Amino acid sequence: MIGFYIAASVILFAAGFLALSRIERGPSMFDRILGLDVTTAVLIGMVTVVAAATKRTDLVPVLIVLALVGFIGSTAIARFAAAESADEGRILTREEMERILAEREAQVDADDDQDGDDEGGTVIVAVDADSDETELDEGQEGR
Repeated sequence: MIGFYIAASVILFAAGFLALSRIERGPSMFDRILGLDVTTAVLIGMVTVVAAATKRTDLVPVLIVLALVGFIGSTAIARFAAAESADEGRILTREEMERILAEREAQVDADDDQDGDDEGGTVIVAVDADSDETELDEGQEGR
């Protein structure tokens, strides 16, 4: 019987390692959520193997709490991840980020070349408070 516990533990360790690598590599948010769910299931399985090997029934409430925490955690994360688009839900590599920034910069340059008169753009004006008061006083004197 001890061979069964050892085999189950080895399989669970392998599954846990693969789940952690899925959490790290991604590439999408849903891959990370799935890895987190599998990690929780592996943790529940390990506690079950320990409880069975040592014949401890006091670990059953721990299993129930782990199952509830896993369910609530994955449901909460999935709810917020579903609100994001597929592009927002994944972490970009350095090359992808540089490409996106270069495309945006090229788009801004192309827009600047097409709109030579800048009528639709934002205008930033710095105003000196003293010069406004002087112009206002001069305008009132003429009335």
